[in-house]
Amino acid sequence: MSIVKNSIKTLTTAVMLAAGFTAYAASPVDETYTTLPLSETKTEGTLIFSDCPEYADKTGILYEGTVKPGKGRVYYYHVNETGGPARLLVYAKADKKQSLTVTRRIKGDASSSYIPTGATLSFREAVGDGVESEKIQLEPKKKIVLYEDDRNGIAEDNLVSGIVEIETDKPVTLGTAILSDGDDKDVQKALEQAVPLPPDTHEMRGTFARDIYLENKAWNFSQGPAEISVGNSYPFQKGMDEVSHVERENTGDYGVTYHITFHNKGEGKYHLYINAQGGVYMGTFQAGTNPRLLRMYRTDDRLGRRWFGNGTERDYISCGTWDMGKDLYIRFIPAGAAYLPVRFLMVPEKQ
Repeated sequence: MSIVKNSIKTLTTAVMLAAGFTAYAASPVDETYTTLPLSETKTEGTLIFSDCPEYADKTGILYEGTVKPGKGRVYYYHVNETGGPARLLVYAKADKKQSLTVTRRIKGDASSSYIPTGATLSFREAVGDGVESEKIQLEPKKKIVLYEDDRNGIAEDNLVSGIVEIETDKPVTLGTAILSDGDDKDVQKALEQAVPLPPDTHEMRGTFARDIYLENKAWNFSQGPAEISVGNSYPFQKGMDEVSHVERENTGDYGVTYHITFHNKGEGKYHLYINAQGGVYMGTFQAGTNPRLLRMYRTDDRLGRRWFGNGTERDYISCGTWDMGKDLYIRFIPAGAAYLPVRFLMVPEKQ
């Protein structure tokens, strides 16, 4: 029986090839891909990345750094291990009287299982939540609170993660602090008296570029499927820890916005997939041929109760069918509590 089945399969394949059809694997992860090198075309803005100490067991300043004139972002990711309810604040300060504009404030859902926090923050960032302009006046040397994660207090063992974005005409210091629960007056006094906490072995904090623009040399689909791998074929960002005065690596590029342009050639259509390669990846990203009108895709709502990428490198999600010969733009911030690398797979449509 197996000999008959194999003969039929061989004959069917021969007929398809003779008729101009291309044979493809049953799953896109089984295709043979060419990994496309990415080149960095430019960087923009300033990222203040606060993820160290990740498990904050004392109150104090978690991290602070300098935003250059232009656009800035604070991305924080911390677990409350202080022994009781705590307050996490994002603040600004300057040597002289000046102003800045807060353009966005968003957070993920606090959780002791962590992954929902990163997934909800990723989704809210992609759909444009939290966009609201507010001008803030800074007084010399005074820490001004720009945002508080939860005024009711963060429960012990919960992870909190969020984003605060600003625009400024002058350099300004942005920072994060974790403080004991208390009334507003006590919190302001505690913030002024807070001292920097030492880094943990995680060492995930620093000042980095906020927006990274990447592109490939044009891929001709006549050569077959291609892949863009993020967190594998492209190095992680390097920056300066302005508190400890040492260079740091943002392993995972959390808080960085990737702007990837996929240049391609050919006639016909191709399918785009996302494939988790490093473990659980629960996040949201955008893609499209018009950089101002991108479609949204999620990896946190497709597999029922099982997390995308959990225990396998074979999970994939279809992300649309696209026309060859048109640039494809991919925009995303790597989701917190998730793992790189991820692959974007481009497979020519069967003919």
